[in-house]
Amino acid sequence: MTRLISAFIILLIVLLVVLFVVFNADKVAIDLYFIQTPPISLGALFVIALAIGTVIGMCSSLFVILSSRREVSKLRRSIKQTEQEVMNLRSIPIKDKH
Repeated sequence: MTRLISAFIILLIVLLVVLFVVFNADKVAIDLYFIQTPPISLGALFVIALAIGTVIGMCSSLFVILSSRREVSKLRRSIKQTEQEVMNLRSIPIKDKH
């Protein structure tokens, strides 16, 4: 059921992108001082900017994810070591002077 909902949402997004590109067919040229691009449709330009922004966002979040995974593995090792210490302490007999 979730695959069907996901497929429907993806199809809806693709349809909206296609409609956006079709209704924004005006040609624009970008002048970046040193470089001037050939005229490209405004809709395609927005889609390209969205794709570039998505890639940059994914790359920047990758560093946070890798850092979190490294911290999780460090904490798991610490938990394992602490559990081993507890097991060792439980195995030591209690010496009572009474």
